[in-house]
Amino acid sequence: MVFEPGTSSRIAVRFAVAGIALSLLAACGSGPKTVTATPVAAVATTTAAVATVKQPPVVVPTPEQKRVQAVEVAATLLEKGDASGAADKLGELAAASPSDNGLKLARAAALVSAGKLAEARAEVAALLVAEPANVPALTMGAELARLDSDPKTRQTYLDTAYKAAPEDASVLTAWGDFHLDAKAWPRAEDFFKRALKADPKSVDASLGLGRTFYREAKYSESEVQLSLAIENEPASPLAYSDRSRARYQQGKYKEAEEDLNTAISKAPDESWLYLDRGRYLLDKGDMTGAEADFNKAINLDPGYFLSYAYRGGIREEAGRDAEALEDYRKVIAIYPDYWYSFESAGATAFRLGLWAESATDFKRAFSYASDRYEYAIAAAIALWRSGRPKDASAYALSIAPGINREKNGIYWSMLRLIQDQGNDSNDLELRIQAEKKLDLKSAMLFYLSEYWICRGKPDLAAKYLSLGEEMKRQGTLEYRMLQAERRRLGAGPND
Repeated sequence: MVFEPGTSSRIAVRFAVAGIALSLLAACGSGPKTVTATPVAAVATTTAAVATVKQPPVVVPTPEQKRVQAVEVAATLLEKGDASGAADKLGELAAASPSDNGLKLARAAALVSAGKLAEARAEVAALLVAEPANVPALTMGAELARLDSDPKTRQTYLDTAYKAAPEDASVLTAWGDFHLDAKAWPRAEDFFKRALKADPKSVDASLGLGRTFYREAKYSESEVQLSLAIENEPASPLAYSDRSRARYQQGKYKEAEEDLNTAISKAPDESWLYLDRGRYLLDKGDMTGAEADFNKAINLDPGYFLSYAYRGGIREEAGRDAEALEDYRKVIAIYPDYWYSFESAGATAFRLGLWAESATDFKRAFSYASDRYEYAIAAAIALWRSGRPKDASAYALSIAPGINREKNGIYWSMLRLIQDQGNDSNDLELRIQAEKKLDLKSAMLFYLSEYWICRGKPDLAAKYLSLGEEMKRQGTLEYRMLQAERRRLGAGPND
């Protein structure tokens, strides 16, 4: 089982863009009014005042009032999480006001929040054709490129925006995000500080600086900055979620969990918040609570791979291997480049006796991490256990020549043993005895036991499994496989 730290930043970006849409809508709603326009509130007051008159005058909203009302409807939809509905409403408004770029930008932001990236790109592209130096459209284009994992296009947008408005807080913040994603912490910090100098109330800049401090392991400074973001925008679930991480790293576990609970109360339909809280519950050892949160995250966003990865880990830990393997397969289907899932799937399939599947998974894991020779050994053993000793030998032969015998002789010896499938294991045993890395010794004892199972000598296999069990290297991939093999052979773990 591998709990590899992941990120839900793509989801968080889409969520944050909803805030951009709301700010743009606020600007649209408070735009210049005509001299004759009557505020919507005044219309309501006038209507109430004449309600008792026998023949009240008919109050007809002006076009500007209708526009404001429609903008308010879109904002309400967005606040309720209906980004698609908001985008549709804004599309109607934009069609009626083709020169209103603010509405078009707000629609693009709503489309991003709804996950309709192709439509958002088209809207931004059309805006930039009409107005190439439109700074908000350029920064929106940069956010879209960020979601597309296209740093070159993103940088092009930001370069153009920076030339047009070098002191604009939103542009400086976007550059800060760019450098944050590139792990260029000092440059990110500089841009976020410049953005806050330009606009001290910028929540996005405060969030960015807080995240940068976190990446630099300046956890107390991160907490302070994120607290400022919360002061400026108390409704921001992102700020609470980020601050919970900074507090957690300082050992403020209760406060961290309270922050996450607050974030969830403010955005109960955001899957990534349940994913974050599930991780905390895992660290507390609350497997039941963690699994419940991962289930919630999956129900809210069935297409996000990391929730399945964590839930699979819990199920694997509980011995529910079939369910765990199902989750790992889901991860692989959604995000094949998350190679840790191949390791987890390979180990789980191995314990279930699904040798062919296990061999395929470990081969894939080795293709992503070519310095992890234990994956190659596991793949070869699984091939042999599947009844294909010749394939196991050929695969071992394909790997062994590429190993540096001085640095990794123990792996080379094991692969040669699988390749030759002979009786001489003395050289390997001596290497294991001389090896000082206990994790490696435990791993190799397990693989050596598997070798003897393949050779039809369970008594020798049991000997090496027993030795490996004595090392009690909990948490390692091979140790969990070793325990399962001992149970399969009818031997319980040593006391």
